Amino acid sequence: MERNLDKLSKTAFDLLIIGGGVYGAAAAWEAALRGLSVALVEAADFGGATSANSQKIAHGGLRYLQTLDLARMRESVRERSLLLRHAPHAVVPLPCLMPTRRTGTKSRTVMAAALWANDRISSDRNRLHKDPATFIPNSRVVSREECFRLVPTLRRDGVTGAAVWYDGQILNTERLTLAYVLGAVEHGAEAANYVRVTELLRENGHVAGARVQDALSGRRFEIRSRVVLNTAGPWVGRLLERDTQSPSASKTNSRAFLKAVNLITRPLYGRKVALGLANPVRSATSLGLIFFTPWRDRTIIGTAYTPYAGDPDECGISEEEIRVFVREVNAAFPAARLIREDVSYVHFGLLPAARIGKPGERVPLRKHYQLIDHEKSEGVRGLVSVIGVKFTTARDVAEQAIRCVMRKLGKAAGESPSRTTPLFGGTINRIDEFLANESRSRPNGLHPTIVKQLIHSYGSRYRDVLAWIDEDRTMAEPVVGSSEVIRAQVRHAVRKEAAQKLSDVVFRRTDLGTVGHPGEACLRECAEIMAAELSWDAARVQAELAQTRAEFRRHACMPAGAHKAAAPIDVKIRHPKAAR
Repeated sequence: MERNLDKLSKTAFDLLIIGGGVYGAAAAWEAALRGLSVALVEAADFGGATSANSQKIAHGGLRYLQTLDLARMRESVRERSLLLRHAPHAVVPLPCLMPTRRTGTKSRTVMAAALWANDRISSDRNRLHKDPATFIPNSRVVSREECFRLVPTLRRDGVTGAAVWYDGQILNTERLTLAYVLGAVEHGAEAANYVRVTELLRENGHVAGARVQDALSGRRFEIRSRVVLNTAGPWVGRLLERDTQSPSASKTNSRAFLKAVNLITRPLYGRKVALGLANPVRSATSLGLIFFTPWRDRTIIGTAYTPYAGDPDECGISEEEIRVFVREVNAAFPAARLIREDVSYVHFGLLPAARIGKPGERVPLRKHYQLIDHEKSEGVRGLVSVIGVKFTTARDVAEQAIRCVMRKLGKAAGESPSRTTPLFGGTINRIDEFLANESRSRPNGLHPTIVKQLIHSYGSRYRDVLAWIDEDRTMAEPVVGSSEVIRAQVRHAVRKEAAQKLSDVVFRRTDLGTVGHPGEACLRECAEIMAAELSWDAARVQAELAQTRAEFRRHACMPAGAHKAAAPIDVKIRHPKAAR
């Protein structure tokens, strides 16, 4: 995948997609699979905003039983199954546990009934799966003894047992989003990050593309298309607001958002089971249910929601918010003994709220996604907007959006090819056998742990990364400060995955910075490799290091003493060999 701005400016596309989060990426994949000519542009990096900030769970919709929203539950079950089947390297079954009580909605009787209904409604969840490793097992209610065997440090008073069910765990949401983009490009789409839309193009009441600016060079140009799909997430309304002829900004209500926050901490218990605990703290803004998810030898805790009415670009996290969150975690799970210093990274992003909230008021998330055909709503032809809610169902929403686009193009929609097509890197018949066989073979002499990490990151395409080792044996060496990520992954990110900035590699192309700061030496080595690939001079290297440090601070994870390291640091720059 390369940023080909000339092709973007000189091609008339069927579809221009604005926004490269998981919804835009999935839409590009869906459209490209259907044979449309597609352009996808993202103002920053692919999957760098809300799509990166999640609890890493592919939900099957168990919680929708509470409101009997069976249609939404069936959608979640289907999309979870498709993710497990089409990206078996990136999504795995995850057991989840919630303690039962003597009475009320958490009693053994009520929870058993809920789990029975869950299994019946999702009875076909494994029907098309050929790999047992991707199966979602039946749910069950276990004894008190089994509950404490699974999580020994739980508070014991009032616990009568536990409800156990299964969902999917997304090992790396950033790379899963990128898999949609790479799959779209493989099927003919043009994709470019750091290309910002400044204005929609209009011709006789028809949206005919957009004026854009390349954030890296400052170059301005036009992208022409027959239809524009706006999937800009929290920025959907801003794009429409800039278009003064469109009243849709008020309809999409860009201010009605919730800030969703998840903490990444040290491991809080030694079991690979997610844990849901009721929060005993009662206030308008406290969490009702706190969910603990084991991930990459850490624990993700979430999700806290607070109304947010500010500029999406200025969304951040305060120390007070973190400390309040930590106090509520300890109230629900005293054995955690969590302190602020245990928090290595804070995820936060904006999700659509059901309505605008007042300060201190609990406001629910929007239940359903919005698909807005602006021709129907205001007579503007050629423009469709999507406001998504869940990561899990992005593919299904993309299918509905592209069906709408196909109608506008006068094309028959037919069956969705994304329902039967593996994601980029997902062509693996039996994931456990693939992992075992490839690790045992130790390609290029790599340690089995490194091979497994590569497979979980790139799936069946992991040997594409190993090709760089044939050019340079030093590419097989782990990046300093990491035991698993190798130097070849940094080169691959630049040459094949459109990484333009150091932060792209550290936060989204690799696992280096996804749980906390990996250390200055790690950042310097990655910057050195990228400088050689992209012909950065010393000033650019220092700027990239400074920007990446700032991003770590933004996520409240700057290590002690790191501010002193912000002074210029010598980095060796080896200039690239030949143009690629």
